[in-house]
Amino acid sequence: MDQAHAWGLIDRVKLEELHERVQVVEDDFLEGEPLDLRCEAIWTSCSWHYSANHHRPLGEFVDRMQRMVSPGGVFGAEFMMPVERRHHMIEHYTSPERLHHHFLGDWEVLLTLHTDRFTERPHIGRLQDHTHRMGLLIAARTSTSTDHFREKDR
Repeated sequence: MDQAHAWGLIDRVKLEELHERVQVVEDDFLEGEPLDLRCEAIWTSCSWHYSANHHRPLGEFVDRMQRMVSPGGVFGAEFMMPVERRHHMIEHYTSPERLHHHFLGDWEVLLTLHTDRFTERPHIGRLQDHTHRMGLLIAARTSTSTDHFREKDR
């Protein structure tokens, strides 16, 4: 299994003197049993639209992230929204509105945003100008009880 390392993130956490409060976990949380972690905040930035992550339904991706959020914690996601026709047929290119049904019960959606279409210049893997739309969702786990984890993990 190939591993990627978040050196820039790790160095920044040290530089900001947050290394005693922030733990960077390098693991594939989609494989095997859900990670037994509880975090005050969890964030994904444009990861679930990558085809390497399409082997799991988007709902499972969101659920596994939610399981790691402690009661009173925050879930954040920045994601690609559909632009091209082919994107509309892939659930991983989503919108804040289509994500709301994943945040029922002990979740409160605090913020959703999306951009208009914008053009990105060529880069590695995409050698011509191309168009994107981005979405953002921030939600809080409203429950202060840990009973939810015990029930959901059974």
